[in-house]
Amino acid sequence: MFKEQLQELQEEREALYAFSKEEIHHWSTSVSMKSNNDDETATLQETIEKLQREAAYTNSGNDVSINNEKGSDNVSSLVIPEEDDSAFTHLTTSGSKATMVDVGDKAVTRRTAKARTKVWFPPEVISAFASYGGTSSEVIGPKGPIFETARLAGIMGAKRTSDLIPLCHPLPLDRVNVEISLENNCAVIECECRVTHKTGVEMEALAGASIAALTIYDMVKAVSHNVRIEETRLVSKSGGKRDVEE
Repeated sequence: MFKEQLQELQEEREALYAFSKEEIHHWSTSVSMKSNNDDETATLQETIEKLQREAAYTNSGNDVSINNEKGSDNVSSLVIPEEDDSAFTHLTTSGSKATMVDVGDKAVTRRTAKARTKVWFPPEVISAFASYGGTSSEVIGPKGPIFETARLAGIMGAKRTSDLIPLCHPLPLDRVNVEISLENNCAVIECECRVTHKTGVEMEALAGASIAALTIYDMVKAVSHNVRIEETRLVSKSGGKRDVEE
């Protein structure tokens, strides 16, 4: 019934506009070709989008294998490689790009870390300490109490670690403690950090100890530039995947 009505409408239109047989044939052929071209265009567009997705994944630095075997409906599938626990976690599998570690699935635990660094002083700096006065736990310089200033700088540095080291997670630190003592001609700095979170605080501890050491250098460089910052290292960490103990 519908086809008959459609045929009648088409005949009325042709009679109204007095279309020739050649024009009718031409338009009918054009409509048929357009329909076929639309199908081909849709198939081509799907192929382009599929290739774009594969290219984007490859450019992200991951290895991609294409599965397009017979019986798979000619659909390419991406095989994503499993993570390698032995690899550097801040690099993609291919090693070509840096990436921030996703800690969303990790458990929240109490985590601690302690780092230590040493600042070696030449004899002229030790002599200057004696002239200004002080003890093994504090020395005074032209700018004021050297170790106390460095201790506060170390605490501030630990809290700002994620601003200095690009792939570190910002952490709500529970505690930062910096201790500095003078042993012979070296200032020994220890920075301990604690957090209840999904990732560790060793970088915060190392950053705190390092900033404290740099502050000491700044406080005494007027006396000598032969001061050396040396042996910055992680002493201990706990609460994460691996514990470290000196």
